Amino acid sequence: MPETFDLQDYIDHLRRRWWLAAIASLTAAVLSAGITLLLPKHYTATAKIIIEPPAGSDMRAAMSVSPIYLESLKTYEYFATSDKLFSQAVDHFRLREKAPGRSLESWKRRVLKTAIPRNTKILEISTTIEDPKLAQALAQYLAQETISLNRTISREGDRELTEDAVQQLEPIKRARDEAEAEWSRYIAAEPIEMVKGEIDTLEMRQFRAERESLEADIRIVGSADRDQTSRAEFLRARVKTLEQELAAKRALLARRTARREQLETERRSAQAAYEATLTRLRDIRSAVGYRGERLKLVDPGVIPENPSSPRTVLNIGAAMLVALVASLFYISVEFAYAARRQSAPVSMRHAGTGYD
Repeated sequence: MPETFDLQDYIDHLRRRWWLAAIASLTAAVLSAGITLLLPKHYTATAKIIIEPPAGSDMRAAMSVSPIYLESLKTYEYFATSDKLFSQAVDHFRLREKAPGRSLESWKRRVLKTAIPRNTKILEISTTIEDPKLAQALAQYLAQETISLNRTISREGDRELTEDAVQQLEPIKRARDEAEAEWSRYIAAEPIEMVKGEIDTLEMRQFRAERESLEADIRIVGSADRDQTSRAEFLRARVKTLEQELAAKRALLARRTARREQLETERRSAQAAYEATLTRLRDIRSAVGYRGERLKLVDPGVIPENPSSPRTVLNIGAAMLVALVASLFYISVEFAYAARRQSAPVSMRHAGTGYD
């Protein structure tokens, strides 16, 4: 390499060798164009699905979409790229007949691409294949099947929730019916109205017996009549007996009243539980189909007119750029080598002069 780099000499060298870069670029363009024309053309069609919020959600919440919610929408990309769904599409359009040895995974990598553009609720399903009509039909089919898959999953979720609510309702309904039957049996078997009537009768008899006993006690004061004394003792004994009977009836009434209140509490509790579960079941049934996001095909795509690959202009431009860079590198190396050769004799003369 020379000790100094002369820019003017380098520019003059480039001017003398410009034809080399031109030929290299032209050759690369011709070769690239020829290879591009020989490559099979592929066409890309894109179907678009809008992901709408649940129908039962608050519209104010739907307007304020958070980044976390938008990130969660990527779940629907997995719906569109489902292996089962793509396998159905391959069988539906008989793609394996075009390349029998190609695996399903290879078909999927070559053909399918999904994306949700940033800060949008649009799912794009793109398919790339040699036949433009088939590309559009395949993209539309995958979009429609993605919507059907989402609906199926939503229906299954609603069905599971409904069945779970029905299963919870059955034992609660049986408990309600048992509590109601127990209440009815107890009311019929052990009524408290009869006991209350007996208590009222006993209280009246007790009152009369106490009054008669008091009158008998007044008569025997200062009297030695044995009949009056016996009657007073009889009346006192009767009052005591009535008090015992009345205490027993009151205790029976208290037990029956407590039992009735207990059964009434159980009956009301069972009825409240039944009504709450029944209300939940009705809410679930009324919300069927309105909880999950709704997918709607807004653009089935059109039959592409221009191929997506190979890109002739891009390939030719890239080939010419590579050829130009390579030729400039070669010319630069050539200039450096020529400069070194020119500087070599001068160095040898300087060395010989020093030796003499």
